[in-house]
Amino acid sequence: MRLWLWLWLWLWLWLWLWLWLWLWLWLAVAVAVAVAVAQPGVWCRVSADFRCLPARPLKPPELQMHDQNASNPAEFPSKASPGDLLALDAAEMAAAIRSGALSPVTLVERALERAEAVQAQLNAFVVIRRDEALEAARVAEREAAEAGKSGAALGPLHGVPVALKDMTPTKGDIWTDGSRLFDGRVADHDATIADALLGAGAILLAKTTTPEFAWSSRTDSPLWGVTRNPYDPSRTSGGSSGGAGVAVATGCVPLAEGSDMGGSIRIPASCCGVIGFKPSLGRIPYTGLPNAFDPLSHWGPLARTCRDVALFLDVTQGGVSHDGAPRNGDPGYDLAPVERFAARVGSLDPARLRVGVSVDLGCYEVDAAIADNLRATADALARMGAEVEVVDVVFPAEHAALWDREWAVWQAFYYGEAAAGREDALDPEMRALIEEGRQIRAVDYRQGEIMRTTMWRSLAPILRRCDVLLCPTLARDVPSADGLLPPAYVTANGRLREVTMTGAFNLLARLPALSVPSGVSASGLPTGVQVIGRPGDDLTALQVGALIESAIGAPIAPVGSFGQ
Repeated sequence: MRLWLWLWLWLWLWLWLWLWLWLWLWLAVAVAVAVAVAQPGVWCRVSADFRCLPARPLKPPELQMHDQNASNPAEFPSKASPGDLLALDAAEMAAAIRSGALSPVTLVERALERAEAVQAQLNAFVVIRRDEALEAARVAEREAAEAGKSGAALGPLHGVPVALKDMTPTKGDIWTDGSRLFDGRVADHDATIADALLGAGAILLAKTTTPEFAWSSRTDSPLWGVTRNPYDPSRTSGGSSGGAGVAVATGCVPLAEGSDMGGSIRIPASCCGVIGFKPSLGRIPYTGLPNAFDPLSHWGPLARTCRDVALFLDVTQGGVSHDGAPRNGDPGYDLAPVERFAARVGSLDPARLRVGVSVDLGCYEVDAAIADNLRATADALARMGAEVEVVDVVFPAEHAALWDREWAVWQAFYYGEAAAGREDALDPEMRALIEEGRQIRAVDYRQGEIMRTTMWRSLAPILRRCDVLLCPTLARDVPSADGLLPPAYVTANGRLREVTMTGAFNLLARLPALSVPSGVSASGLPTGVQVIGRPGDDLTALQVGALIESAIGAPIAPVGSFGQ
């Protein structure tokens, strides 16, 4: 009897213990669900998933986040469908066309619809090539069908719509450089970069807006008017490749060409929430000028993924065409060794990466939200295993004035003769810039090489121990599209108060500079971080950009308001 009683008591004790354990478990689950629903940002911080940062969503609310390494089809569509065609990147579009899953005609029709809707609201294009693009798409579709039967190779961008800047000549299209001086001019040749893209199978959808002679960090042309930001039309799209930034951000094209003499690819990339790359000098030979030795000028891409940037470089880099054959008529002087970027862009082991971080380059006054986003980006790389350190880059505040002086000479040298006697046709600020450039003495101009040397001596030891440098793309929030730009000045404590932080890396032109989205500003507009590589090391800069993209995600187009 006593044994039976003890067994009974032991059984009841275990039953009560299990009951309490289940009650506490259900209570914990209920609390966790309530917190996740009420405060999703808290759950993100608990899980330490950087893709949840920043807590504020990019505007507009329709923005989707695209992780190029995602395997979930809901996040990274692997199949084209009518609702997401223009959200695909160029690599996906080309693969779908090669497999027969996507019609180039359907793709281009959708892109044209989007471009016309965007043009009506944001003014991103000087011409939309509807008839020419549709005809090229029909040809591409026939060629893809024939290749499917014969097994013939197609170009890496076969059937993919792209846009080129009004500064870049394409045969038979208007080519105005954004100036009334060249109103109505039609190009009689293709620039080498246009020839490379078209030779790889791309379809030229449109030509994008630029300020006059690409002079400004805001795209506002006396001939074509103001180009506006897709997140907030009262703000600028950046410049000078502002039309290209809008075309990519809104999904009109997955890839657009821009030119960069002081940040003109990286600035609109940051303003429009996309990726922009100034390659190292010589990677893509700049043949848009009569001078093959120009020290400031670069061609490069704007895109929504780093692998598309890599694909663009594979196609356009100097010396060879996309299939490895020597490219005819390519007068590049300082050709970089040929790389295969697309095959290697995602192959960097973060544990082997050393990253230097400078919020201010030693001289800029940077908005708090922009600095916070840079630090969060560096933290993301550190969590991946990279070695991250804050470094002391010390650029003199006067380097901005040096770039201004070189830019004035650049404008006077290339456009002063065309403007002579017709100055009234110029934008007043351009007229003043050309006149300033005409007055600068050669000795003063050469003095800038001393400043470049000072800057390089500050940066060189850092790049000897670090693979890349991270710094902001813009120091201030995206400016207004109208009125005067915020003035640049040196504060009482010696800090440089200016919008852009890009010109230094045109003065040090052999350094590749990539702008990647880093979050949002206090006003909810996109911010960007620059990834600066060692001289000529474009690949590592792109690989680090791909790591940042995989951690944060690259925004795909505010497409909800345009052509839907």
